[in-house]
Formats: sequence, structure tokens, C-alpha cells
Amino acid sequence: MSAVALSRPARVLRIEIRRSVVPWSVPLILALFFFDSYRTAAGFPPNWTVHASAITNNLAWDFAPFLAAVAALYIQVALQATWGGPPLWPVVVGAVQVVTLAVLGFTAGALFPGRFTAPLAAIGAFLLVFIGFHAALNLTPDSSTNALLSPATGLPLEDVGVFYHVAPDVAIAQVMFMGGITVALLGVLVVAPVFRVRGGLSGAVGRAGRPLCAAGVVLLAAGVAASWTAFALTGTAKLGVSGWDIPALHDAASDQPIPYTPDCAGTAFPVCVHPAFSGYLPAAAAALQPVAAELKGLPGAPVRAEEVPAGEGVRAAQGMLFPGMASPGVSGTPPVYHYDGNNGIAPFLGSPAGADNARWRAGFQQELLTEFIAGPPNAGPRPDASVLPPTAAQQAVITALMTVAGSQAQFGEDMTNGHPTAGATPAQIDAAAQRFASLSTAARHAWLAAHLPALRAGEITLAQLP
Repeated sequence: MSAVALSRPARVLRIEIRRSVVPWSVPLILALFFFDSYRTAAGFPPNWTVHASAITNNLAWDFAPFLAAVAALYIQVALQATWGGPPLWPVVVGAVQVVTLAVLGFTAGALFPGRFTAPLAAIGAFLLVFIGFHAALNLTPDSSTNALLSPATGLPLEDVGVFYHVAPDVAIAQVMFMGGITVALLGVLVVAPVFRVRGGLSGAVGRAGRPLCAAGVVLLAAGVAASWTAFALTGTAKLGVSGWDIPALHDAASDQPIPYTPDCAGTAFPVCVHPAFSGYLPAAAAALQPVAAELKGLPGAPVRAEEVPAGEGVRAAQGMLFPGMASPGVSGTPPVYHYDGNNGIAPFLGSPAGADNARWRAGFQQELLTEFIAGPPNAGPRPDASVLPPTAAQQAVITALMTVAGSQAQFGEDMTNGHPTAGATPAQIDAAAQRFASLSTAARHAWLAAHLPALRAGEITLAQLP
């Protein structure tokens, strides 16, 4: 039985369940939600002074593990980071989220005391976070951007905050939205005792105190207004060089690139990286220089390689790169190979020591050769379509040049309607690659110089390769 192809959100969810402790901590979250927020609220009479003291104590206990986790994470990163400083807005957003969930649980316990309220409220809060996470994963410039309100977004690119400052627009909107919910819930807690007093609304207001009732109404109205404003603002978000820009909150200064001097290696074919990724420079230079030597002298061959801000794989191929950023590929005069740290098969992830292996070097080489031989990647017609592979002849040439450089290509067999997408089987492509690699260096170079435009245009077949 063939495996069922999973959508991108489903794959992310599967990885999250297999590798993250969050799904397995749901029972603990439910227990903490009950004993910390809901149970405390349900155990007190509807007295605002008592409730204020209780919710303050709850928040102190909620913040303790949150701040401890933040401190542990930031200290570990600070010991390893080579560029920039600790981002503070994610901490602010996380803190406001903790407050909002605590107040939500407290309000549920105060208004609806009962044995089923706590688990239902906790599960409901967890589902809201998960729904927001799912919506954020499917966010595109052409879709509704209100999913940006969810703090449970996907992981950012590896070089976020390296080439450009991260605009705080979305974080500000998230704080406004969740803060508005928190303030509205506090207003509900203030006004709730009025509706428990018998004798009509006017009598209830008189007993509860007009100033307190007025304060509750003001809190409720202000909270709703803040949340609605944040919702409206995120609907205007646009993708920019510093991330998602919200015009009413955006500071143009965050669109200016952060100045830096690249670290470079090599003379015949210099390979340059951002100083934040200097640990990858030896491996990157060792990977690119052998294949660059095979391309030297060909029309449009790159004379050096430079790192540029990352795109997002398939999304980048579908035209979703940030406006104003240099796109990966070979361009410029003289030609330069621009690559990013989010390479699909040779990314700048984890320790630089992990990049010093044959598979990683081969992936990096294949990225350069694919950009030069096949040109920019093309995506299928559907919004979630994968990047289409190079043609059979292009794959054969790329494989041959990598073989000469001492590496092995990593092309798979892509199928469309039961037929190879590239137009030939891997065995046929390998045979043509071996035939082309067996030519002398001068013969390969002469053939490529004469046929490179036709090869890039997809007009060369396997049978036409020498």
C-alpha cells in the first residue's frame, strides 16, 4: 500500500508531535489550568477585591516557569550566537499570552463554577492556539493576513534579524489583540456581580457601586476596541524586507539593511558569507570552488558567490520573496552566484561542524549547478505545488559535472500522472551523465559553451548529449 501524501500543515503537525514535548504536555497544562486559574476563581466568592488578589497570585506562579524557560533559552543562545542581540518582542508577546490564558481560566472559574468548566476551558484555549497555528502556516500575501494575530506561528527563517531588523509591527498587533481580550475579561469580572444581585439592574448597580460598575464597562469597551483595532490593522499587513509590515505601525527605519562586512575565502572563486554564519565558510568554500572551476569561462558563469537573505523554498519559487531583496541565483555584471542559508539540501542549520560532510557539500554544489544550468526553479500551477525538477538533459549535465568534482547528485524520481516528470528514468539520466563525464575537460567545456542557451531552455534531449 502506498503512503498517503500529507499536506504541508499535516507534515508540520506530525513533526511537532514526534519531536516536540508540547503535545505530550497537554495533560499537565490542563491540570495547571484547573489548579492554578480555574479552581482558585471558583473557590472565592464574587468579590472583586478578593478576585484581584487571587489573580495576582496566580499570575506570579504562571510567570515563574515562563521566565525561567526564557532565561534558560536566551542564556544558551547567548553562549553560541556570533551576531546581533536577544529579541525582546517575542518575550513580550509570550508574557501577554500567559496573562491572557490565565485571566481566561480565572474568568471561566468565576462565572461558571462546575466540574466540567476547567477541562472545557483548557481544551478550548488549546484548540484556539492550534487553530491559529494552522492558519499561520497557510498564510500567503494573497490570503487573509488576520492569522498573524496568532502568536503560535511557524518557525522563522534561519537568518531572520541578520540582514534586516525584524519589524515589531506584528508583535505590537498581537499584544494589542491579546491585551484587549485580557482587559475585556477583567471588565466582565468587574461587572459580573451586578447581574447576581436581585432587585433589578438599578438596585444591583447601587449595591455594587456605581464607580466600580462604570469601571467595568469602560474596561470591557476598551478591551473590545483594542482587540478590534488589532484585528483591523493585521488585515492591512503586507510582506516586506523586514517581515510583515502593518502600515499604521511600521517604521521605515526597519527596512534599512544592517551594515556588515562579509567574510570571504578563496581567490580564483571567492565565496562570501555573512559574519553571523562565518563558521560555515570553510565548508561552503570547499564545496563551491571545485564546481565553479568546471564552469569557469562559460558564458554567464559566476565569478564569486555571496550569501543573501533567505527565501522560503517553494514559496520563493512562486514569487513570494520579500520585495527589495536580492533573489538567489546567478545574476549581475559580472555574474555572481547569490545563495541563502535556507538552501533546501544544504542549509545553514545547527552546528557548522554538521556541514563538513560529503552529502552537505554535494547539496551545496548541486544548488549552484542547478541555478546555472537550469535557471531559477519553476513551481507547479497549484498554490501548494512542489518545485519542478530540471529536465532530464539538465540533470544529466549537472550529475556529470558533480561526478567530475568528486560528488554525487541527489536527484530523486519525480512522477506526474505515473510518468517521470523530467521525461526520463534515473537509469537513463545516469547513463547519459556517465557518457558526458567521460569526455575530456576541453570537450565538455566546448560543448557547454556552444549549447548552454538551448540546454537552459529545455531544448536539449538526452540523446543529444555527447
